[in-house]
Amino acid sequence: MKLNLLFAICLLNLTACTPKIQLETPAEGITINMNVVVDHKIDVKMDKASQAIISTSENEEKGEASNTAR
Repeated sequence: MKLNLLFAICLLNLTACTPKIQLETPAEGITINMNVVVDHKIDVKMDKASQAIISTSENEEKGEASNTAR
């Protein structure tokens, strides 16, 4: 009799303690402030043949620009 009563009390205690889990979203959004400074240094290396082609091309463009200005 006492064992049945003890079992009933334990059973009631276990069923009364069911966990409740809730997930709530915050009222405001998440703000990420990133203060980042990015500096780049780009070095271009060319062989002599490519450099000669580029320099003659630039000289021709400058010559055409001065001819059209006249």
